[in-house]
Amino acid sequence: MPIEFTPWPDAFARRYRDKGYWRGEPLTEILQRACHRHPDAAALICGERHLTYAELDARSSRLASSLMRRGIEQGDTALVQLPNVAEFYIVFFALLKMGVAPVNALFSHDRLEMTAYAQQLQPKLLIASAEH
Repeated sequence: MPIEFTPWPDAFARRYRDKGYWRGEPLTEILQRACHRHPDAAALICGERHLTYAELDARSSRLASSLMRRGIEQGDTALVQLPNVAEFYIVFFALLKMGVAPVNALFSHDRLEMTAYAQQLQPKLLIASAEH
């Protein structure tokens, strides 16, 4: 499900495509391909935790299904503030699979900054760490 975005300037985009950095594939398709080719390979290492491509795909799909049952839909916006942990990627891929635009806030943003950010964005969903 495509998500609208502001494109890079043509010169940058052309250079990245010429070098093979950009292949015109959605991240969800890249995950699916990795899942089919190497389902048991490590996709994420977070401290002592390891998630395979198959686990990342399955967990993000379960989260996407759960969010859809709660009324989150394609075209919605989600404000995400998580530290650099495996759950960030599970959330990120779940949102992409749904066609929900993830807006990632820095984990260092405090309550005042997040409140202002949320007031401007009016996201349908806020995902944050309870530790923050």
